[in-house]
Amino acid sequence: MDVEMQVPLTERWAIIVLDTNILLEFLDIIQTFVSEAEQQRLPVLIIIPGAVIHELDVQKNRESLSWFARRASTWLLKKVKERRSVKGQALDETCKPSGNWKVKERGEELGTERANDGLILDCCQYFFRVRQCRTFLCSKDKLLAVEAESVGIPTLFPNRGSFCSRDIALAVFGPEASMLRFSGHFPSYHGNVMEKTDTVGVKGDDDGMDIDDDSAVTELVCPSHALDLLHLQVIDHFSELLLELVAKVAGPEAQKFGAAEMTSRHAPAYTQKQLMFWTASDSLEFLNTKKTCPHSSPRVEVFLMRPYEGRGARRGQDWSRRDWEVALSTLGKIGDLWADGAGMRESVPAVEVHMRRVFELAMRPTGVGMLHYTTSTSL
Repeated sequence: MDVEMQVPLTERWAIIVLDTNILLEFLDIIQTFVSEAEQQRLPVLIIIPGAVIHELDVQKNRESLSWFARRASTWLLKKVKERRSVKGQALDETCKPSGNWKVKERGEELGTERANDGLILDCCQYFFRVRQCRTFLCSKDKLLAVEAESVGIPTLFPNRGSFCSRDIALAVFGPEASMLRFSGHFPSYHGNVMEKTDTVGVKGDDDGMDIDDDSAVTELVCPSHALDLLHLQVIDHFSELLLELVAKVAGPEAQKFGAAEMTSRHAPAYTQKQLMFWTASDSLEFLNTKKTCPHSSPRVEVFLMRPYEGRGARRGQDWSRRDWEVALSTLGKIGDLWADGAGMRESVPAVEVHMRRVFELAMRPTGVGMLHYTTSTSL
């Protein structure tokens, strides 16, 4: 994941080094922070240590963490390719005498949890000491946080119940953060430890009637039902995997999408858009021109629409268990059609584990005041 950034680093840049546990448990918050920082053109760079990339790959084989590791890896690959605000650690971005973070120094162990912590700290120290950038470590590992603070590197230690994009901004920008646009806390699907989610109820009018329309809007903007939250992750993850598959299947043709020569009124609508703007429906329509993709009910392109953004689109809780099973199974079969579809094939069983767990929970139909899954990671 090593790429050169388009803008050279200076002391103005704030470097945030992420630990594995943050990407596994708080990916949605990191995604939000990166998006908001990019929109405001702020000099922030997220660094992913090489040891973290390795740990994510290992976690793909753990049933309880596979879904979160795959989501993180897919998002990281997308962002690193953009060469904007997320970067993988280069081999020579180290304080080791060898000049290569992968080279084992005398007396150093590699592959253990504490050794990986040492590599993450080394990455922090490189940007702090060598590049002389304001550097922060974001980790849930208390021992690693103590070590970082001991060498002058401030740490962000998230609180699961309230951690948000605004917290990161406050740590990085201080009082200036109040003048910037960063989001507060919102619920997200995490995994397998129960956590209470508080939602703001909508008061009824004087005669005691509930205002259903306002309640529906509140639930759509800030969903709290575990199926709704998991569904949003499924939409984002598989839509990105479909884009990756299209890019590989299309080859050089992908560069032409959205170009002037593709604007013929007889050309499919998706060819008139750059690939980055394609929806899951666009991707599936293109793939179906190369090989006949399996059909299902519900249709995969509808299941992968965000709630109420198209005909038939709905919240995760509004799809039956059979709908979920059929849609996910069909995505796996689509992945089976191409050698490059491994990401889709392997992501389906990873998310099915969580789908089954959520359907086994006793939940209120609306999700208000419900219990939903979170996960505890100690990497």
